Amino acid sequence: MHALLISGSPRAGSGTSALAALVGDALLARGATVTLLELAEPSGPRLRDVPRSYEAVVLASPVHHGSYSGLLKLALDEVPGDWLADTAVGLLAHGSGPRTGSVVCEHLRTVARALGGWVAPTQIAACPADFAPGPHGAPAQDASLLRRCETLAAELHRCARMLRTPAPLPMAAAAPGAV
Repeated sequence: MHALLISGSPRAGSGTSALAALVGDALLARGATVTLLELAEPSGPRLRDVPRSYEAVVLASPVHHGSYSGLLKLALDEVPGDWLADTAVGLLAHGSGPRTGSVVCEHLRTVARALGGWVAPTQIAACPADFAPGPHGAPAQDASLLRRCETLAAELHRCARMLRTPAPLPMAAAAPGAV
């Protein structure tokens, strides 16, 4: 499976990007090929120019005034209306507190569905406390956050596999009088 992770943070290397990287690691552990696109990188491609060959796309945003970032909004406004058609979609938000990201994921769920995406049931909202410094100064991720990332990766993998499997043919019409 090929997955595209999009960080809508206006700062490269942000908590949003760190959260996307954790999901990327969980996808890599499942054998996926992962590309991280940080919209803050001025030299990066525009989202509308990214090939639509990905089987899974993860939309990650910081919490900005109770919604997703304007940078991600601008990027998504430029893509065609079917940009996520038959694509498994994961949703991530990084906010200041443990409950600030849920509304962002709900906003992104509506956008992803409008673009034809199949949104995974697990959405992840994280905060700085989930990335507290560990014993040697490096961030030590919360164990429950890692489990949620693994769950989302499993859902994306399964959804992508189902979407590339041809739909079964309709059953033949029953013979007259048959029950």
